[in-house]
Amino acid sequence: MSFVSVVSDFIKTYGDPKVSSRFFIGFSCGVPFLLRLTILDLWLKDCGVSNTAIGLFTLLNCPFTFKFLWALFIDRFNFPFLSEKFGRRKGWAIASQILLFIGICGMACSTPKDGLLGLIICASVVAFADGCQDMSLYKYQIRDTQGKMLGPIAGVVIFGYRIGMFLSKSLSLYLAHYFGWNVAYFAMALTILLCMFFILNIDEPQEDAEEKEPLNFGDNVDFSATIKIALDDCLINPFKKFMEKNDWKSLIWIIILYRAGDMIAQKMAKPFFVEIGFSMLEIANVVQVFGTISTLIGGICGGYFVKKVGIKTAMFYTSITHAISCLTYVAMALIGYNIHMLYFTAFIENITGGMMSTAFIAFLYSLCNKKYGTTQYALLWAFYDFGGAICRSISGAMADLLGWTNFFIFAVIMFIPGIIVLYPNIHSENRERLEKYC
Repeated sequence: MSFVSVVSDFIKTYGDPKVSSRFFIGFSCGVPFLLRLTILDLWLKDCGVSNTAIGLFTLLNCPFTFKFLWALFIDRFNFPFLSEKFGRRKGWAIASQILLFIGICGMACSTPKDGLLGLIICASVVAFADGCQDMSLYKYQIRDTQGKMLGPIAGVVIFGYRIGMFLSKSLSLYLAHYFGWNVAYFAMALTILLCMFFILNIDEPQEDAEEKEPLNFGDNVDFSATIKIALDDCLINPFKKFMEKNDWKSLIWIIILYRAGDMIAQKMAKPFFVEIGFSMLEIANVVQVFGTISTLIGGICGGYFVKKVGIKTAMFYTSITHAISCLTYVAMALIGYNIHMLYFTAFIENITGGMMSTAFIAFLYSLCNKKYGTTQYALLWAFYDFGGAICRSISGAMADLLGWTNFFIFAVIMFIPGIIVLYPNIHSENRERLEKYC
């Protein structure tokens, strides 16, 4: 295939409105994500909180991890008033964004030094609301999908997601540098209103023919019996359906282990940069702005790579390249403060990380049955987040125990289990692709 035909195919793939429209969904999900993770970590580090405590703060995200429990309400019930006015899932999305706005404003009114309990409560509220928003918007992501387009769709969702994260990261760090963290969080609360504008201007996804008619909370029904039916329809049956796959146990281990090394490294990356002497302004300029541009390029290229070689094959090779790229952290730990090395690390680590993230999201999409898509996606994400919560929560203690050089070597080693459990799946995928084209 010539270079011109590759470029033409690339433009045609991402120019399809059914693909490009997913950008706004990703953006809306990306804006609040880091306000309860990386940005909060930097705020805590700036206030002198230890690495071990920063790692333990990850546990505040459990309401997001267990979002599959909220998914059954989103699948079976209308949200009062809002669903009737805007549509079922759009109503839930708007309600979630209102709660996000309140939670982030609450974080803005707290401080790690004088209002830690309030900060903990509000961060948990943000995690809960963010999980509800994710579940309400998942149907928008997978509608009208075909197998070969899962990679590009995941690429566009990740693109929008990273733009949203870029906005929240860069804007909050600049504002924190000049005006303080509380002002930064108030400003980020206002960006939720922009997300709400996007959601109000997209079409409500059509319900599948086999989906049951949604209920209203005020209906004269046996609520306990309805919840039991909802649990069967939206939690138990979806997981039973997933367990019909011959290799379902292997798939679960892939989900848990695939990004373990990446999550360990990412959790401590920003505190590491602060500790070796980089200012918030330098982190904003290099890691958030330049690094995000690299991630966007990686995400889009990763989506196209998935389309060409297959999901699991793309996951395998992007995991290896990203593991190698994380060695740049080891180099930085040895070199210390060096702005040129920071640029190089931000470029190589983010471009490979973007490719890896896109391949992984396409993998999750591919595992979901359309009938049970929302809950299956939430359940699979819970396995991923469970592994992530463990990795992130111990990362601070590991950094304090091992020191930065050995810590990042440990992070690279933690890529190996995911690569090992993924490897046998590549051959089966390649056989399927050969059988399809022969």
